[in-house]
Amino acid sequence: MNRILITGALGQLGTVLAKALYMSENYYVLATDIRSPNQKLPYDFAQVDVLDYGQMEHLVVSHKIDCIYHLVATLSAKGEQDPFMAWNLNMQSFQHIAKLAITHKINRIFWPSSIAAYGEDKNSSFAPQNADMNPTTIYGVSKLVGEKLMNYYYLKYGLDIRSIRLPGVLSMDEPGGGTTDYVVEMVHAALKGQPYTCFLAADTELPMIYINDVVSAVMQLMSAPHVPLHRAFAYNVMGFSLTPQVLADALHKKGYPFALNYAPDYRQKIAASWPRTLDDSLARSAWGWAPKYDLASCLSDMLD
Repeated sequence: MNRILITGALGQLGTVLAKALYMSENYYVLATDIRSPNQKLPYDFAQVDVLDYGQMEHLVVSHKIDCIYHLVATLSAKGEQDPFMAWNLNMQSFQHIAKLAITHKINRIFWPSSIAAYGEDKNSSFAPQNADMNPTTIYGVSKLVGEKLMNYYYLKYGLDIRSIRLPGVLSMDEPGGGTTDYVVEMVHAALKGQPYTCFLAADTELPMIYINDVVSAVMQLMSAPHVPLHRAFAYNVMGFSLTPQVLADALHKKGYPFALNYAPDYRQKIAASWPRTLDDSLARSAWGWAPKYDLASCLSDMLD
């Protein structure tokens, strides 16, 4: 049985991933977060600051952890409000997890990267798996550095860190400070019949993926043999591309009328530096990735 520790387990991805792992008979789950949960969880939970190395080490040793899912991060939009804080949290926590894994011989780590690692000069309509990357946000910079560190720690210590370069992740959870938060905000407004003002322009196209597909991709990648992973480490994955206007039209067609206005803010510049679609063919060939949700099935699930 794998004994898993999850950091940032009360966040958008952590909440769903922890539940999915717990439901499997192959995993013991210890969820951690700097916050306390607002309801009783079916799996073990510890409130801890991932930047406190001593506390994290105590949990790893006392619970005999052999696998870590490190999900803690300050996201793109929130990170621009305080880049120094974002860098400290994103990179120091990464370093702590890597050191714990090397010191205590932890078998495997999952750490999500992001399309924020791309930059304005690589804003292609079909972003390749491998490209020169020049991110323009502190979030993107930290993700790119993390990808480089993954390769370094593999070469130096044989550390098995696996990663997915995530596009916008769609779910009904409370937005966490990302540039694609408009999706869940608009869906909530539509459900309530309230007007919504979008912080991105109507035609801003970005790659998206539904949370259920993310969880499937993570679990599939983490269970794949190490040898055929092609040393790509941070794999592109995506479900479909989306613009605010396409989303609004889809919601209207489903019978959710609401007034929509546009007032692009500083997040428009962030979105402009990201690709519109991704080439995820390497993930498909290396470990069999394939999304199950398109926009229609994603919205149906979210609205239900």
